[in-house]
Amino acid sequence: MGAKTTKAIEPPKWANRFLEWFCSADQLEILQGDLYETFQFRLAKSGPLRARLLFIKDVFDLMRPFAFKRKRSYSSNNRAMLKNYFKISYRNFLSQKIYSLINISGLAIGLACFLLIYLYVQDELSYDSMHSKADRTYRVLELFESDGVGEHSASNPFGVGPTLINDYPHLIESMVRLFNFQAPVLSLKNPENNREFNESRLFLADSTLFDVFDFEMLVGNKETALDGPNSIILTESLAYKYFGDDDPLGKQLIFQGEQPLLVNGIMADAPLNSHFQFDAMISYSTIKHFVPASWMARFYWNPNWTYITLHDNSLKAELETQLIPYKDKYFPEDKREHISLQLQPLLDIHLHSNLDYEIQANGSASNIYVFSTIALFVLFIASINFINLSTARATKRAKEVGIRKTLGSKKSQLVKQFIFESLLYTFSAMLLAILAVLLILPFFNVFTEKAITLVTLLDIQFIIAALVTMVSVGLISGIYPALVLSSFDPVKVLKGGHLKSKGFSFRKVLVTIQFAISILLIVGTIMAVKQLDLLQDNNLGFDKEQVIMVPIMRTPIGENFETIRQEMLKLKDIQYVTAVEEIVGAKNQVGMYHFEGMEVGQPFPRLSMRHDFLETFGMELISGRNYSEDFETDDEEALLINETLARQMGWTNEEAIGKYHLRSRDRRGKVVGVVKDFNYASKHQPISSLVMDLSLSPSSFRLFIKYMAIRVSGQNINESLGELERVWKDFIPDRPFQYFFLDSRLAESYKAEEKLSLLTAIFAGLAILVACLGLFGLATFTTEQRSKEIGIRKVLGIKGGQIIGLLSKDFMRLILLAILITVPATYFLVNSWLDGFAYRVSLEIMPFVIATITVLTIAFVTVAYQALRAVSINPVRILKDE
Repeated sequence: MGAKTTKAIEPPKWANRFLEWFCSADQLEILQGDLYETFQFRLAKSGPLRARLLFIKDVFDLMRPFAFKRKRSYSSNNRAMLKNYFKISYRNFLSQKIYSLINISGLAIGLACFLLIYLYVQDELSYDSMHSKADRTYRVLELFESDGVGEHSASNPFGVGPTLINDYPHLIESMVRLFNFQAPVLSLKNPENNREFNESRLFLADSTLFDVFDFEMLVGNKETALDGPNSIILTESLAYKYFGDDDPLGKQLIFQGEQPLLVNGIMADAPLNSHFQFDAMISYSTIKHFVPASWMARFYWNPNWTYITLHDNSLKAELETQLIPYKDKYFPEDKREHISLQLQPLLDIHLHSNLDYEIQANGSASNIYVFSTIALFVLFIASINFINLSTARATKRAKEVGIRKTLGSKKSQLVKQFIFESLLYTFSAMLLAILAVLLILPFFNVFTEKAITLVTLLDIQFIIAALVTMVSVGLISGIYPALVLSSFDPVKVLKGGHLKSKGFSFRKVLVTIQFAISILLIVGTIMAVKQLDLLQDNNLGFDKEQVIMVPIMRTPIGENFETIRQEMLKLKDIQYVTAVEEIVGAKNQVGMYHFEGMEVGQPFPRLSMRHDFLETFGMELISGRNYSEDFETDDEEALLINETLARQMGWTNEEAIGKYHLRSRDRRGKVVGVVKDFNYASKHQPISSLVMDLSLSPSSFRLFIKYMAIRVSGQNINESLGELERVWKDFIPDRPFQYFFLDSRLAESYKAEEKLSLLTAIFAGLAILVACLGLFGLATFTTEQRSKEIGIRKVLGIKGGQIIGLLSKDFMRLILLAILITVPATYFLVNSWLDGFAYRVSLEIMPFVIATITVLTIAFVTVAYQALRAVSINPVRILKDE
């Protein structure tokens, strides 16, 4: 047998590679010699394992000083590199001031628009999120509908909340009801100082209010403050309004001129991002002084807003399945088949709810989408400007790129440098944008009715959003110019050959997109304004001008209404006085009516009223007669209906007269008149059937009749108001006289559309401004590039107008192309938005013509300004410089 060969023992190869990475070739040769000699000595003396371990230790001991030196060298290189980037960026800024300022200002405008709309959208999305149980809290809705007529109510009967939690305690953790009689105002008075006001934001609330909502209690015990009857919690602002600097705790306020309430606590003012605002909460058990127990026991009248919190959000589906047997158990038999109950998430109310009897007007999710889109458009246009100007200026930096490449710079290094410059410009723009936001925010808050504070700008979410936006815009705006600039061939550049920018065609595409967006925004703005004008116009079917509305519900006016009315009619400028259930042109109620030809009664929109209703509002009676004081039975037997109801029943206006309606099982009334259709609710809804029901009972002022309506001649409004207040005080001295003008209140119904149209106009204007800044920069650069050509053409006798046409024709072509591209898309988008309105304007060609002329004019003036500057330069100087 041959001798067995022994494998040579080597030191660990991976340890040796550390030395190769950290050391130069000469150092490596010396160190490896010493290490290998030591390793062989230890191997012979102590064995392979110990020798290898000690070898690794020796390697790390030798590596430490080299590693520190290498790290320090890397750090120094990075600092030097950043310093060089800053130096080059600064020099480029100085050498190209106009383009740099255009880039920064354009980006700053785009970023400022984006940040403002971000703050607005963030606030809109934050509604009700301050409550810890918001994700499992729901509002109970009552949908009452029959043959397409009825009401979708945000409120429900008194018994819904208590019976739900009683029947399903394994599903529902807590419940609270809010109640305000659905009255426009309720009165409070401090008997000590006689401070008395009508308040529009008073609620009765269950003692479980703080089990559902996390409103802040400043003084008092929130667990017991609403336990007993005749207790009230004031907000901080309302406490100061009635008590000044005095401590209100334990003192009394008089509610509705009759019921003393004990102040049991002070709350923080209601958060502005809550879907309902309040100034005080009265204990719900106080209701016994105002509403009979028999009414509260019936599941018919629905004036309560009911909120429930589930033990767990996963239980929602199970509770929804129980709502059908629950409804059949409690609701009247004649209503069950027409009613359905639903659970509405608390967090959806502000942006996704437009029901009957909302506590207050909500926002609109569609407006959020519109504003967000506009913000992105403005920012996109600003980014396009940056890309266009950066690529257009490529030839100015071609020699720099060529020299750097010749000296060994890699393409990746050049890309990093140009992206760094882009980020630096974006950072500068962001600082200007934040400064602009700080200056604009107070005015923005007034316009949008927000309370966004400067502290919000320090919120971590806002900071992250600003940083992400800045970096994203910087990278997106810089990556393409960086790739274009770093791709130049150094040989061609340094030989001085003709250099064609690779971004030229892409710039054309971007300019086209830029002006396509501008056209879309202009058309959208025009249509938003036209739609707002349609909603606010006077064609409502009644006369809203010179009508004074006075809230009177739950005042002692019932017994004396006719006397007060006659006294007011004696005043020289007072033409008509009536009373009505709701604000005409804004909302209505619903009642059950059984007309001839119907098998069962159905819900119909209703307005209860007093005599002279038609005259006060200038409505037209087209068939039959009006209510008259000459017919004593009108209150019990007669009805007025509108044209739409007559058509729904299959009657002509003349045939409707005399048709019966069942007042009860053994009593019949009849239709006595048909009124020309009018917009009894806002124009967000189409006109539907309406019953105008005379209600002469004094008790109707406690439940149905909410407003006195007074038509004045308008000759001397201030004098008329003073006389009306005098008559009011003569009869109702313990209640404040409060009023508003009908036309002003109706205008508030379209506040969301007004904000949308104005904001769209502002941001569309800014988008066009940013686009023009970019066009100005491109026109300036084009003029500079073609200065030699212009000089030669001037020497050859070309006219100034021809030079302007020569320089502007390329841009005009791009804008015309943008128009052709954007018209179909704009038509589709704007038409889709208009389809969301019951009454809408038609989208015709004129807005597109206006947008086209506007964009072409602005673009031509921008380019022509630069062309005129070029024309005014002496061609001798141009050719000499060249």
